[in-house]
Amino acid sequence: MQFQQLLEDKRKIVNERIDEILSSGFEESEASELVRYTFRTGGKRLRPIMVLLATKAVGGEEKSALDAAAAVEFVHAASLIFDDLIDKDRIRRSAPTLNAAFNDDRAISAGLFLASKGVEVLSDYKDPKVMKMIGWGLVELSKGEILDVISDIGIDVEHYLNIADLKTGSLFGACAGIGGIVGGGSREEISVLYNYGRAVGVAFQIRDDILDLTGNGNSSRQERANLVLAHYLGETVRQNRVAEMLDRNDSKDKDEAAEVLRQKAVAFARRASKEHVEKARSQIAILKDGDGKTALEELADFALERQT
Repeated sequence: MQFQQLLEDKRKIVNERIDEILSSGFEESEASELVRYTFRTGGKRLRPIMVLLATKAVGGEEKSALDAAAAVEFVHAASLIFDDLIDKDRIRRSAPTLNAAFNDDRAISAGLFLASKGVEVLSDYKDPKVMKMIGWGLVELSKGEILDVISDIGIDVEHYLNIADLKTGSLFGACAGIGGIVGGGSREEISVLYNYGRAVGVAFQIRDDILDLTGNGNSSRQERANLVLAHYLGETVRQNRVAEMLDRNDSKDKDEAAEVLRQKAVAFARRASKEHVEKARSQIAILKDGDGKTALEELADFALERQT
């Protein structure tokens, strides 16, 4: 409960700064509403919160990282807009997506603006390490999106984990790394924070996959590739080969076998998520003990245990 309150407090601070930054720059109210819409439909704000916590974990002032936190959320929001356009999703967080609420052209323009605004805000830090970190994150995220688009739904586990690392882990890694940079962390501290964030991102994505299948997720695209499905399909192929060899054709046996494989696939995904959380926690073991480090550890656990 204490960590949940911390999340709520940080989320409020981040949302207020996002609103302040987006409160100017548009004379037309319709344009202002367009770029603010994505933030008004909810969101956990875990990426900007990670920036703040990473800054604190290396002894920096969270206040100095607040603009960076808002900036990475702008980038994340843009990636969601483009994701929804590519997937033709109409619902996210129980609300119409931006492309559904307005139209595709306006969604594209809002996505371009938010991505650009994020980079602009980060450039105000006048630190080439910050710019390199977000540039690296954006390239990796984009590579993951391309691989996701061209991949078949029946991809194998290794291929899927690579996409998850690129699409989700990359921005989480950039967030933790930027927090370390802004907080004045050493080269080693920044490196382990980046690795920590990347591992948490993959754990977060795997948990999303599990929640999507249980009906508690935010995705409306149930047919998209995910780790549970990748493992299930791989095991199903092997099971069918065994059945053919034994000449088993009983439909009841097949249904029972399918349910066993489904349960195994979910268990496999949970283990994979836990392994990434453990990897994340081990990465930041070198950081000095304190509230910042403890909060990062709890954030990793939250990625594994969250229910929505």
